[in-house]
Amino acid sequence: MHLAWVSPLPPARSGIADYSAELLPALAQCGQVSLFAPDPWDAACLPGWRILPLEALPAEAPNLDLIVYHLGNNHYHVGIYDLALRVPGVVVLHDYVIHHLVARCTIQRGDLAGYVWHLAYERGPAGAAAAVRRAKHIFSEREQFLDPLNRLLLDRSRGVIVHSHWAAGQIAQVHPGLPICQVPHHRASIPPARRSDFRRQLGVAEHEVVLATFGFITPHKCVDSLLYAYAQLCQEYPHLRCFLVGEADSCLDLPDWLARMGLADRVTVTGYVDMEQFQGYMAACDIAVNLRYPSAGETSGTLVRLLGGGKAVVISNIQQFAEWPDDVCLKVDPGPAEEAMLLFYLRRLVQDPRLRGQLGENARRYMEAHHSLSRSAGGYLAFINQLVTDGHEPGQAAGA
Repeated sequence: MHLAWVSPLPPARSGIADYSAELLPALAQCGQVSLFAPDPWDAACLPGWRILPLEALPAEAPNLDLIVYHLGNNHYHVGIYDLALRVPGVVVLHDYVIHHLVARCTIQRGDLAGYVWHLAYERGPAGAAAAVRRAKHIFSEREQFLDPLNRLLLDRSRGVIVHSHWAAGQIAQVHPGLPICQVPHHRASIPPARRSDFRRQLGVAEHEVVLATFGFITPHKCVDSLLYAYAQLCQEYPHLRCFLVGEADSCLDLPDWLARMGLADRVTVTGYVDMEQFQGYMAACDIAVNLRYPSAGETSGTLVRLLGGGKAVVISNIQQFAEWPDDVCLKVDPGPAEEAMLLFYLRRLVQDPRLRGQLGENARRYMEAHHSLSRSAGGYLAFINQLVTDGHEPGQAAGA
């Protein structure tokens, strides 16, 4: 079998790039795998692999048994989306809602007609009207979460892979004939021996409790709720430290927020860090917050790393996040009670190291049992073999 794997690769600042790099060695047993990646990519990060630019894929397609496209909402996936529409394959939807990506491919390139067409395809005249409103700037950022804009892509695909039962169920309702596979997002362990070393580098004393959030900081990750809770707690617990680990969206004025909340000298904002440092901060933290509202239906790779590393984590109780077992992490309901619930849970976790330890141990065991790299790779291989054997084509009912 000759498989094409189309994805961002290291050193791209993308969780999906790291995800692919971790998974690829386990997939080598399926036969020949050719990698196609947008810039930037560094062959030294994946020695022994054949890596080609995206532009080479159409010419290679006749020699391939199957193409696997990885899609998320950042700019690395614009060229991948264009190819997935032109040359059908299997799509891995790391985000169920890809409205942000489609907007990058159309209206943000000056292609209003393409954006209108996508929304009309998704939900008819009402969708087209929403697209026209956006062109006239009568539109809010949150509206992008209301229309998934994945219908056209899935109609042109041979199958789809997702990471949550919730996403699989959403797709099955609209595309009953499309082969769907739910593959668990694999865990990547955090070396426990690095905890004390990295805390020492950060100047964190052993008795101090480290609270942190990780990943690209955007408005829908509810960092305002986290800062509100920390502003209360740091008055009660002077030994509580707070780190925001990741690059902040340009639309957020974090320095102004921190100054107005009196936290300018209490909260550390790291900016972008490489994977080694990222995992170091994870190893150093005691409590992690991973909130989303609204959500694009993603299974957070950062959350998977935190749980795999045995960390006590607080998440949002919505959609795909609600699938995590209640004894693995604490869940906060979005809405009017979000800040109060978050404050209550964080206070409990700061006060009770045994609770932190028990949650972390439950998380580590659960991830070992259900989110191993071998289990994830096995899911991919089984589904790929099934599609190649069945010869399913886009628009064709399963089993036809």
